[in-house]
Amino acid sequence: MTSGSVTLKTMLLASSIAVSSAAQATADNAVQPADYVAGSWMLYRHDYVSPEGRVTDTRANGISHSEGQGYGMLIAVLADDQKTFERIWDWTKANLYVRGDSLAAWRWDPAATPHVTDTNNATDGDLLIGWALVKAAHVWQNHEYAKDANQIAEAIADKTVVDTPFGKALLPGEKGFGAKDQPDGPVVNLSYWVYPAIAELGVASSRFPADELIKTGLSLTRKARFGPADLPADWISLKGNTPVPANAYPAQFGHDAIRVPLYLAWYSRDHADLLMPFADAWRDTNKGAASVIELATATTLSQMPDAGYRAVTELVGCSLGRETAAPTAAAFETTDYYPSTLHLLSLVAIAERYPRCLPDTQ
Repeated sequence: MTSGSVTLKTMLLASSIAVSSAAQATADNAVQPADYVAGSWMLYRHDYVSPEGRVTDTRANGISHSEGQGYGMLIAVLADDQKTFERIWDWTKANLYVRGDSLAAWRWDPAATPHVTDTNNATDGDLLIGWALVKAAHVWQNHEYAKDANQIAEAIADKTVVDTPFGKALLPGEKGFGAKDQPDGPVVNLSYWVYPAIAELGVASSRFPADELIKTGLSLTRKARFGPADLPADWISLKGNTPVPANAYPAQFGHDAIRVPLYLAWYSRDHADLLMPFADAWRDTNKGAASVIELATATTLSQMPDAGYRAVTELVGCSLGRETAAPTAAAFETTDYYPSTLHLLSLVAIAERYPRCLPDTQ
């Protein structure tokens, strides 16, 4: 990262907070939680959102995917940035909605011809896009957004929700994860349970089984804990009577599963029993830092040193009442697409649910 980019980012952040604070601060000039989100979004937008509205994954050769487009749309709404929201949504519609239904193709590669070579969807991306549209419909009173969200919710319900012995579950994609696709299928990924999105899409469409999906997700998070670390695997088989790590993937808690406690803490304060194993694992290894953990022996395979992962641990600590401040989350700085996204999402969750953890707020 060059000194010039640092200077530019510092200027953007200072400018954003100054403008937002002038409009929103209370009489004693306390910073509002929304100020943190607005300023951080400016930095994120500068580094990862193209002028056309494409959110770029800097760790994957500049590809874009439905997950990233959904994250960008969601944060744009939360930062009240309608112009950027519309740019991201317009690009997404033009480039990812190539399947002929209301689910997005999961990956767009600038180096490939055609740019979409796999039309399978990614269900978490669809959830995020639908959730962003629900919020945008409410914030900006746009009925077309509400209509689009309803269609996405119904397509998810029709094509990626399956019945399992554990209840209704989300397949990660329409193809490749069901009982007919993998020997130990259905295979699920608990980080695809974006609980706040599921809850709001249940309001958008009566056909979307939000309550049942949330019930299953919470139950699986309780049951699908493996090894001495007592943590979920990134990928889980639901073929048998009990959940087990899926055969085709490493049996580890990794960069996918770290989103499980993020979405749980964002969704509700009421699931401390589900969050404690994550906090305990982080406390017992690497001085509270997140890491990739091999589940059979609880061996640390690699560190997650980026500030974005630390922001997730602070969010969980705030939810459990173990931390009263989230200094890393509050001091947002971009590093790379994925950890920076988790950083900003954690900051949003703290601002919405646990604002006492942010400095100088009331």
